[in-house]
Amino acid sequence: MSQSYDTVFVGSGLGALASASLMAQRGQKVLVVEKHNIPGGYASNFRRKDFTFDVSLHSFDGVVRGAHSFKVIEACGVADKVEFLHHPTLYRYRSPDIDITVGHRDLEGYKQTLYRCFPEEVDNINRLFAESKRNYQDLCGFLYSPKPFWMRFVATPFAYPRVLRYGHETVDKYFSRFTRNERLKEVLSAQWSYYGLPAKDLAFGYFSYPFIDYLENGGYSIKGGSQALSSALVEVIEAHGGRVELESGVQQIMVDRGRVTGVVTRRSGPVKARNVVANVSPHAVVGLAGKQHFPSKYLTRLDKLKFSVSGFQVYLGLDCPLSELGVGPEEYIHFFSPGKTQRTQFEHIQAGELHQDNTSWSINYFSNVDPSMVPPGKSSLGLFTLTGPDVWHSLDKLAYRRKKAALTDLLIANAERVIPGLRDHIEVCEAGSPRTMTKFTQNPQGAIYGFEQTPQQSGLFNRFPQKYPVKGLYQVGAWTFPGAGFIGTMLSARLLVDRYF
Repeated sequence: MSQSYDTVFVGSGLGALASASLMAQRGQKVLVVEKHNIPGGYASNFRRKDFTFDVSLHSFDGVVRGAHSFKVIEACGVADKVEFLHHPTLYRYRSPDIDITVGHRDLEGYKQTLYRCFPEEVDNINRLFAESKRNYQDLCGFLYSPKPFWMRFVATPFAYPRVLRYGHETVDKYFSRFTRNERLKEVLSAQWSYYGLPAKDLAFGYFSYPFIDYLENGGYSIKGGSQALSSALVEVIEAHGGRVELESGVQQIMVDRGRVTGVVTRRSGPVKARNVVANVSPHAVVGLAGKQHFPSKYLTRLDKLKFSVSGFQVYLGLDCPLSELGVGPEEYIHFFSPGKTQRTQFEHIQAGELHQDNTSWSINYFSNVDPSMVPPGKSSLGLFTLTGPDVWHSLDKLAYRRKKAALTDLLIANAERVIPGLRDHIEVCEAGSPRTMTKFTQNPQGAIYGFEQTPQQSGLFNRFPQKYPVKGLYQVGAWTFPGAGFIGTMLSARLLVDRYF
């Protein structure tokens, strides 16, 4: 077995697998090292009894042939290896005063719905979406241009001006360019929990791409779960001479005179490499390489970066079809919001004050899209809410179990108000907490979106860079540009390879 590679990847999340597939297709000799027994990170499945659950995928934006986002799938060589299943509707938003359903690939229909809810805002809504579509095209022009990265970068102020014009703004500030209606702005950002921050704090540059991509090109699941995508990427890597080493893990990133020389893995020992690409947290990277190899100012800046919020997910396997519980086949994602503002909700989330009257939560009717994941005559769904991380990691074992059970029960109680009799049909119940997120990803504080996506930590200039101050050491995935999400992490792979390899 060869012990010398062009590039070694630490971790096998989507960012690493996508990067490795791109490099392998270009003739590079690559090795992906993963401590778990399956590849994919958050893009993986798990089984309980006869039910298969997707770990994290709620909705994959824009992966329809011909759309910009699908270009990433094609470039990675997996376009014909996985099947994307479109959601019957994009989502349903339910609050005390508004209940709207957003159709699949129906931006015009969504605008008509907004007209009915906010008749005095018709002109503002039209202006907002016209400019948002122009901004989306600028972003796509920058992200998918065949020109070398440096040429795109230099040309940005002239060719893609909105990338810079709005990159420093929050979602709320951008929306405020077009409307003063606070309620309209909150409805427009109904999916804020999938970005980890309320609209008044969330960077528009990060939000703006999927905002239009979902509405114009739809939301999707992967047949067989996101493990199918990760396995397909592994297949491409291995077909082009690369290796994926599972149940191993990197124990050390070797550095000599300011440049990486390789890694030490649990199974293979020392492995030489010209480059090392990390798909784990930057704090873990510094620990593996050794703080002595990084400038003190760099470490100080790293320590000041703020982690994203964490999350709590409940997976339910039911002993009957969803139709028997009154759930129609057109349902997929429901976002439930109390009467409080997003920022007030987020304050409750950070304080751990989770309650139906305090915080947003959501239901995903998984088996409505992919019934192959459940036994015949049965169904599955997921319940999700954001949660602050701090308390979870300090609890003793008994207190942790009690807290986990209490939040699971709260989310099921919330869901039962929407689906009467739900509890009587639960056959499988599994839950993942911030502590679970840390256990399986080593992300500090269970951060599910990497670093928080405020304007100060987002965009071309403010997001954690893809290149470390150690030669040959790079970062890919949710922690760097553009950020978390399946398309986000795969885009980070494309940009990394285009820019540095």
